[in-house]
Amino acid sequence: MTAAPSRRGRPPASSRAALEEVAFELLLRDGYEATTMQAIMTAGGVGRSTLFRYFGSKAGIVWGEFDRAVERLRSALLDADDAPVMTAVRSAVVRSTRLSQEAAPHSWLDRFRVLDQDAALVAETAAHWRVWAETVSGYVGERTGLDAGAPVPAAVGGAVQAAYVAVLRQWAAADSTAGAVDVDGLDDALRPVTDAFQTVLDAGCRP
Repeated sequence: MTAAPSRRGRPPASSRAALEEVAFELLLRDGYEATTMQAIMTAGGVGRSTLFRYFGSKAGIVWGEFDRAVERLRSALLDADDAPVMTAVRSAVVRSTRLSQEAAPHSWLDRFRVLDQDAALVAETAAHWRVWAETVSGYVGERTGLDAGAPVPAAVGGAVQAAYVAVLRQWAAADSTAGAVDVDGLDDALRPVTDAFQTVLDAGCRP
């Protein structure tokens, strides 16, 4: 049997990205609970086998990219070990954000809006952000010789995550266009928080 040609001639990665954009448009418009996989299939013009080949579930669509963003953050932290601790943290957040935005330039802010605004996702969103914060705390713990759950590393993770979410909310509220995302300005926005914690670390929390 001859295999069917790829839909519209697009490579698989492009088809996945396009389906994610469609899905998040629906999720933002209709909400998580009201958006079905069937609705995504219909809006995306694809069949069940295509959608489930890329995403095993609706939750997979929502959280897949977030989990990849955490991995980008972890990788960026590991690459910045020669810098002062909080400089490394700030640079890693900026770098991982840039990579995430480049991975989905047309739907990146919509993804955040869905996760931040949908009441049905509140608990899961908090749990995923906790993993993000713990990634930072773990790195700070490794660099300082402190337990990741100790007050200072835990405070760093929580504060940087809170500051980061505040910036994302500003971007999301400002506009729906790519111009609202000022990744270059993220470094300046986070600097007061990271500089304050660097002072704490320099005062005696580092080995």
